[in-house]
Amino acid sequence: MFIEFEMERFQSLYENEVDYNLSDSGLHPLTIKDLLNEEEINHFLNMEIGYGYTQGDPVLLNHVAQWYPGQCENNVLITNGSAEANFILAWSLIQPGDEVIMMLPNYMQVPGLAKIFGASVKYIHLKEELGWHFDMDELQSLLTNKTKLISICNPSNPTGAVMSAEELKQLAALAREYDAYIHSDEVYRGSELNGNETYSCIEFYEKAIVTCGLSKSFAHPGLRMGWLVADESIIKDLWSRKDYSSICASVLSQYIAIKMMQPNTRKKIHARATSMLSTNVELFQNWLNTHPDLFSFVPPKAGGMAFVGYKMDINSTKFANLLRTEQSVLIVPGDCYGMDGYLRFGIGSPSDYLSTGLNLVSQGIKNIGY
Repeated sequence: MFIEFEMERFQSLYENEVDYNLSDSGLHPLTIKDLLNEEEINHFLNMEIGYGYTQGDPVLLNHVAQWYPGQCENNVLITNGSAEANFILAWSLIQPGDEVIMMLPNYMQVPGLAKIFGASVKYIHLKEELGWHFDMDELQSLLTNKTKLISICNPSNPTGAVMSAEELKQLAALAREYDAYIHSDEVYRGSELNGNETYSCIEFYEKAIVTCGLSKSFAHPGLRMGWLVADESIIKDLWSRKDYSSICASVLSQYIAIKMMQPNTRKKIHARATSMLSTNVELFQNWLNTHPDLFSFVPPKAGGMAFVGYKMDINSTKFANLLRTEQSVLIVPGDCYGMDGYLRFGIGSPSDYLSTGLNLVSQGIKNIGY
């Protein structure tokens, strides 16, 4: 059985065909000249393009590990984007007959893979009235002896909600009771609007597996650079699976990633994210205010996206396609998360670009009579 990855298919078909792409949940990228100095660029241009280390350059492994308290390079595996990290994790852990509990709404790669690999999927729903958090008692009611994996996204895609340390402790306690793994997708960690970095799940649970990468809070999806962080025994198993997928990540991308993951550079990149998003959340809220009583909105705590409910009598995919074809603006319909009646806007672009795109959305709203 194959499950189409609806959101990625939608974006892949149209994101490069519109004038204003507001479907991206990351930050606007920098250039190589922005990231590397003249000496580093000269070195980059003279690099031999070989295979490199299949588990990842040791320097990069060390820099990534430093971002996670108590971890070392043996706890890290470098992948081609966090999408490969998610794939390897699902392939390694999930067997036919397993149960997977998935936070919803969420990035829908893992539940699709779980179904393809023969697992049954249960959903723990984030609730708008709880600030897009879930109820721990409800999660406990879903757990059984067949539960292999609990999959979360923290900070959340698409809501931007952030789990507290206390919530992560409670989650770890429940997973430990049922001997389940926790997958924590943390690609938006580092883009917090208040500048306070989200706790990593790896700090709270011995069977946590973190996936992350440079596409979202680090703003550089074109590098296709991701990683897994877990107990050393888990990493060894995941690495053996990677031999069957991509073998290794690009040595060129890893060279740039080494610079990006140096503590001082990492902090500068994340400070830029905080500044951009703080400005753009205010811009987005001001735009919503021009459409009174039409939207519900809980502002994100992190991440380059805004998830809004709407009170228009139109299906979310139909509305997104109308905006695409008539206004040349792309947004993500709530249908992609199994939540019609909602829309995801990317807010990580330059402010003038975002403002123009939102004005075109306003025209689309007017065109359907609201």
